[in-house]
Amino acid sequence: MMNFEWNLPTKLNYGVGNLEKVGELTKNTGKKAFVVSYAEPGKGVWVVEQALKSLEKAGVAYYLYDAIEPNPRVTTIDAGVKKFIEEECDFLIGVGGGSVIDAGKYIAATAFSGGSCWDYVILKERKEKVYTGAYPIIAVPTVAASGSEANAGGVITNWETNEKSFCRSEYRIPRMAIIDPKVFASLPRHITIDSSVDIFSHLIEHYLSSASESEIADRMTEGMILTVMEMLDKVLVNPEDLDARGQLSLCSIFGWSGLQAIGRTGSIPIHFIEHQLSGHFDISHGKGIALVIPPYLEYFAEARPDRWAKLARRVFGVVEPDDNKAAKLLAPKVIEWFKRVDSYHTLTSVGIGGEHNEMLADDIIRMYGTLEGNKVPGSRPMSKEDIMNVLNAAV
Repeated sequence: MMNFEWNLPTKLNYGVGNLEKVGELTKNTGKKAFVVSYAEPGKGVWVVEQALKSLEKAGVAYYLYDAIEPNPRVTTIDAGVKKFIEEECDFLIGVGGGSVIDAGKYIAATAFSGGSCWDYVILKERKEKVYTGAYPIIAVPTVAASGSEANAGGVITNWETNEKSFCRSEYRIPRMAIIDPKVFASLPRHITIDSSVDIFSHLIEHYLSSASESEIADRMTEGMILTVMEMLDKVLVNPEDLDARGQLSLCSIFGWSGLQAIGRTGSIPIHFIEHQLSGHFDISHGKGIALVIPPYLEYFAEARPDRWAKLARRVFGVVEPDDNKAAKLLAPKVIEWFKRVDSYHTLTSVGIGGEHNEMLADDIIRMYGTLEGNKVPGSRPMSKEDIMNVLNAAV
């Protein structure tokens, strides 16, 4: 097990009815809140309205920036930074899914530190700027998926260059996450499914790519994967099962907060591939992740058969004693689950032709090929040929 430091500075305030308490819980954070939400909240509009009513009731001044799109754009975030400063806000509340909370975190930190949000993301060919601070951030998640409400990360898209990248900064970790499982009960079925697959991806990536061993991290990860699968089954039968919704929200938070990787490290190869899919074609992150996972698991089973076999046995009930054989059974088990919950996708099914695969592979290598030979971190270093093989298998 590796040496490590881990800290979760986010105060988690969990409970049915918490949406009505947003104002009371945040009123001492600052003088004026910059409230960030989706441009088209759809069925979730009532959540934003309820949060605003709660702020008004508590006497909290605010400015509503309802402009964020899925796969949030650099231009939208930079415009938000300008408006944050113009409105003289001194803290930020993100009410929405991962895209809204990610965007809000970039707005709060970039308004404090200066420049464009894109200056701070990781790109192989340049040295990124480092945040020097951020205005206080409060997260009110409406989707259990990214865990952005309690971590330092954030992914944004530069639509002009079709690049999607990320950065981590301790300054962008929300001070508080206000979680109300009742909010998740109104989610459409397809978003519930996509978001659960996103949680699953966060849990398996470090597990399968870690060079170190940490049994406690492995057991926590396995337990959360089983919880995601069981709770998703429950909410697909009864969307208003608030206990199951709440369990999914906690898997979202603790599955991407670093807790699931204590004592070991890892990389995010599935996300590296998906980032360029949605960076070019603007598909939902959950669908992009779902179509990359099966071919990745199939192709790289031989890279770490010990890890593949361990996950296959402990989570999916594989009994094959030989690691190499058991490792190859993981992908079929995951595909079986994906099909059962209507989450099996291919490039073709989402309208993307295989003729784009070489361009996508080139972009992935250009942006994330930080290892010797321009290879991308993964369960083993990924070459352009490796990435092409995964993408071709996803068609």
